[in-house]
Amino acid sequence: MRLFHHIKENQLFYRTYFKLGYDNQFKLGHYDIYQAKQHFDNQYIEYHIEFFRSGLNAIVKKWLAGGCKETPEEMESIIRSEYQGRSEL
Repeated sequence: MRLFHHIKENQLFYRTYFKLGYDNQFKLGHYDIYQAKQHFDNQYIEYHIEFFRSGLNAIVKKWLAGGCKETPEEMESIIRSEYQGRSEL
């Protein structure tokens, strides 16, 4: 996941981003709305999007607070594990 590589290489920027509260205005990551419509039968998509983005922001904040000790690949694995029942991400 390129996002985690970028965050690890630019930790100061992202710590500042969250400290200034920009995560409430702009959301990290890309959400595939077409895939979500398939997985969730096109129901409550806005809620699924918000749940995913808020969860991703929380995981990134926790990773930054811990000094980004896990590799970007490990972080991708953590995200994928939250979607174990899904064949695609």
